[in-house]
Amino acid sequence: MVYTQLHDAIATRALSPGARLTEAGVAQQLQVSKTPVREALLRLRQVGLIEPDGLRGNRVIKRSEQVLRDAYETRQALEAFAVTAAAERGSDDALAHIRDLAEGSLTAAQAGDLDGYFGLDREFHAAIAEASGNQRIAGLIHDAATLMRALRHVEALAQAGIVASAYQHVAIAEALARRDEASAARHMRDHLAAVEELFNDRDRPSASA
Repeated sequence: MVYTQLHDAIATRALSPGARLTEAGVAQQLQVSKTPVREALLRLRQVGLIEPDGLRGNRVIKRSEQVLRDAYETRQALEAFAVTAAAERGSDDALAHIRDLAEGSLTAAQAGDLDGYFGLDREFHAAIAEASGNQRIAGLIHDAATLMRALRHVEALAQAGIVASAYQHVAIAEALARRDEASAARHMRDHLAAVEELFNDRDRPSASA
């Protein structure tokens, strides 16, 4: 419970980047003992959502060029494997569901529904991870995606970039439907590289919030 509450607060930026967390402070706020708080903070540190801040404290991870690059490279490696495995192992129903999510994300993007797009985007990538048949990989992808949500801005993104990203979802889904492992992995790598560039453009100093 403690881990989930802190995890969700960081992912949604209810706890902003750089916010300080201590065992005592979190325990008092959530009305729990320090033991589950200590375990939750350790797990959050392993995921990368928090980092040490002094002898007894932690803080929510802050964006930096190195942190962003590491997070994207980790996600690229994990998702390239997952989509390849999904093409090989995924059931027909699972791959059809992935195609539905891709098409739904495109519809939302074309309508300018940013919240709808990002919700479907998360479901799309999670469905591919699940279809890989490797639950450990799926968990790591979930953690990597959560870290990216905590690090990046989504305000005022260009709709053209979102639409292009959604078309890439469709290309990935079509490759999966053909069970074309090489094409699915290539489209996934291209998609994540394009997403990285999209958010890098948004997050450069001249455009940062």
